[in-house]
Amino acid sequence: MKKIIYTFVLISLIGTIFFSYKVISGKYDKQNSFILKIKEIVPIKLKNNLKNYIYNFRATLVKDELQKLQKAKLEQGLNGELIQSRVIKSKNASNKYQVTEFFLPFKKLDLSYGWQAISNAKRAHYLETIGNKTIIASGEGEFIFFETEKLTLNKLDQKKIESNLLQYIKKNDYKFIGLRDLLINNGKLYLSVILQDLNENYTISIMSSEFNFNKLNFDFFFKTKLDINNFSIGTGGRIVGFRDNKLLFTIGHMGFLDEIQDPKHLTGKIISIDKSNKSYDLVSLGHRNHQGLFYFKDTMNSQFILSSEHGPKGGDEINVNNLKDNKIYNFGWPIASYGINYDGSNPFKPSHKKYGYDEPLINFTPSIGISEISVKGDIDFNIIYASSLRAKSIYIIKTNKNFTKILDTDRLILDHRIRDLKYVKSLDGFLVIFENTPSVGFIKSYD
Repeated sequence: MKKIIYTFVLISLIGTIFFSYKVISGKYDKQNSFILKIKEIVPIKLKNNLKNYIYNFRATLVKDELQKLQKAKLEQGLNGELIQSRVIKSKNASNKYQVTEFFLPFKKLDLSYGWQAISNAKRAHYLETIGNKTIIASGEGEFIFFETEKLTLNKLDQKKIESNLLQYIKKNDYKFIGLRDLLINNGKLYLSVILQDLNENYTISIMSSEFNFNKLNFDFFFKTKLDINNFSIGTGGRIVGFRDNKLLFTIGHMGFLDEIQDPKHLTGKIISIDKSNKSYDLVSLGHRNHQGLFYFKDTMNSQFILSSEHGPKGGDEINVNNLKDNKIYNFGWPIASYGINYDGSNPFKPSHKKYGYDEPLINFTPSIGISEISVKGDIDFNIIYASSLRAKSIYIIKTNKNFTKILDTDRLILDHRIRDLKYVKSLDGFLVIFENTPSVGFIKSYD
């Protein structure tokens, strides 16, 4: 009997040590249901105290590894050298993918400051392609480019693009806080930027420049005229090209609540902006904090807007605007949500449809920290690829042709926070921004 008890205690001890190491080191699946259940039963005050301890201990555990990685990054400069290349399987279908990762010459994200820290606004980097080149904008307002096809080699040979961005912002009496997206459309480069004025109010706007590889000369393209006293991470800020010489632009909650259901207030909206006269129209409302945006026509000339957004605690969503409906969609925030508040309170209506709002195509509870979304253009236009921050994955979601029903889901776990994602038709793969290092990755189905 004693032997059985000792064996049980030993196994339990080993299991506890293994479990503790996984959590403290951060080398575990953030969507692991067992760990999530354990977190739910830990009191909030104790959880916050443990979180600080874990962050400090984790920093000690990975200190040498990070220093080695950062040293390699500094030494390679703009070479864009290969960090690693590996083949991984998706979780459900076990499809194989080749994943390669290259250095970027930008500063790394530091979550020890907290996910709402203003300093981390400058650690969000974004990418775009034009012709056979890839452009990357750093959260500090720097620009580099490289030949996209070099993602299949061992070195990118990055080059800088000069710009007047920071000087122009300062000249106009603003302080640059960070970026929220990058778009190249019909020969112009557009940036969504978070700014602070002389009265220390925050706002989000779009700046633009004629695109060339020598120097970018920016000017204001669209000002939201939103002035926020306190910094909010709920900015939205995605930009994509749209029909009829327009752009689509997302604006998050920005700390507002009741105003989000007001059609005349810009927060919590997707709008279309006419590039000629800068007038705008409301496309949809009831959004919380959009992290992804995609517009396309399918082979039958049907047009869709796909958007992804962060819920509160839970309730991350992918939403679909089917433009043939010719209506302004309302996705329900802050009334309808499948999430709850972080303090445990739940004032939300879980059903959107029951209360007159449009249902999401899919919601993720617990939250995955959803980020950019894409489809493969006219190849597999009913398969959505959704990247994530918290879950460090790409979710692969197969739907019917009208995006009204989920047919299948899969998950590619990459062990990286993914900020941006773009399909490259010429290479039949996805460009991604891995946030922690930071680095640029290329992901391709492995036959």
